[in-house]
Amino acid sequence: MATLTLMLDKRNKKANKFPLVIRIYHKRIPKNIPLGYKLQPSEWNEEKNQVKSTFKNSTRANHFVTTRMSIATKVIADYHANLKNMTAYEVADLIVRAIKNEEEQKPLNLNTVSLKRGTYLKEYSKKVMARYYGAKRFGTADAIHNAIVFMMKYNHDKDMLMSDINELFLEDLEAYYLGQGNSLNGLGVHLRSIRRIYNLAIKDSETELTMQEYPFGRNGYSIKQQRTKKRAVSLDVIDKIVKLDYPLGSPLWHHKNYFLVNFYMRGMNFMDMAYLQVNTIHKGRLQYKRRKTRRGNNVKEFDILIPENVKEIFNFYLSNKSSNDLIFPILQDVFHEESDDRIFEVYKNRRRNHLRRLRTIGKQIGLETKLTTYVARHTFATAGLHKGISKAQVGDMLGHTNYYTTEAYFADFENEILDKAADRIFN
Repeated sequence: MATLTLMLDKRNKKANKFPLVIRIYHKRIPKNIPLGYKLQPSEWNEEKNQVKSTFKNSTRANHFVTTRMSIATKVIADYHANLKNMTAYEVADLIVRAIKNEEEQKPLNLNTVSLKRGTYLKEYSKKVMARYYGAKRFGTADAIHNAIVFMMKYNHDKDMLMSDINELFLEDLEAYYLGQGNSLNGLGVHLRSIRRIYNLAIKDSETELTMQEYPFGRNGYSIKQQRTKKRAVSLDVIDKIVKLDYPLGSPLWHHKNYFLVNFYMRGMNFMDMAYLQVNTIHKGRLQYKRRKTRRGNNVKEFDILIPENVKEIFNFYLSNKSSNDLIFPILQDVFHEESDDRIFEVYKNRRRNHLRRLRTIGKQIGLETKLTTYVARHTFATAGLHKGISKAQVGDMLGHTNYYTTEAYFADFENEILDKAADRIFN
């Protein structure tokens, strides 16, 4: 059975005024419907569920609140038989629509506070994605799109007010996601995109959102992260891949080459490799900017001496090419013909194909773990530490602009060192 309560939403500890809401509690899930008023605790009578006379226009406010509470109560009564098949969010949606219908049939006095339409997540995200597409930041736009698809699926394909994305909502979302057997890291990817949208909406003067509604951060929901499974393999695995003999020019031959370049060129990112042009090679060195961090002041520029075994691979691909051509044929057929966003869509398909080919290569050498581009990157990093290279140097070679990103690579290496130390103690 759904219950209704009038209350102040006091979760924002820093605020001195709190939103007056109808709190719905259904199937152990709470859901708030803001009523448009923000009050100090001294202006709200909890026992009588009414605004105190110390609040300006308290009579009008109490009439407004009582009317909305009556509408909500009627909805609960009308749908009593159906409540067992409804979520708390669906019940709240029914109440909001009933209140809206009442307002449209009986226009309120202009001086009366009414429920605002508010900023909807899916609708506002289109504005955000358009900005990123315009800046050719297709990866960011794509991540936001995936996050919205995820949120809409959770919300039964219904758009939601961004002000309804509060700490309780996010805790419920986390519980649901983990209950499906998923990891926290997958949820974190989506929620970082939602946080990005929320941050931009707060700065946007065309929205009603303020930091008081902000659901993330120290006083709100914290986006969690789990340690990923070990991705590095031994250098023996790299040697086995080197020795694989595929027909010249065959798909597996190409994808073997891509993986080895990925590894030997300091864990090069697959996207960077796909977009490399011939003119990035100068006197035996490869000079390019990492695409992931090519904006702002944190752009990472590489100037790498090309190892002899990689020169052999490059020499094959450089034959009969001009300086503006791509080194590898990954995107060559669309690079000079299509728009940037179309090229990015093709890139995503080619990357998926690359990962499928790597899985095949991994199975052929008897590798139990899945072979991916990250395996090459993590293996290069771990091998560096085993050779005595500092974390800072390895992080710089990988192109990290953040110390914590580098640290995440080495959790398993640290465990291995501690295991060996413990072994020495016991033996």
